[in-house]
Amino acid sequence: MTEDVVKEEQTNSKKVSWEAFVKQDALNFMMAHNLQAITVDDGAGKKGVIKRTSKGDFSVQITSNEIL
Repeated sequence: MTEDVVKEEQTNSKKVSWEAFVKQDALNFMMAHNLQAITVDDGAGKKGVIKRTSKGDFSVQITSNEIL
């Protein structure tokens, strides 16, 4: 019964876009752990780099490679 509830919650939850993940979850993780820079890679060609600037702001760079 518990497994059914977990599966149902997983199917009902919205998928977060890569850009939203980098700008929200990854940035929040970086701020919570007081990091200067973080790089995330999905292994399928998408990469996000977040760096803290000298002014204390955050610079976010998101790249993707697509095979056509």
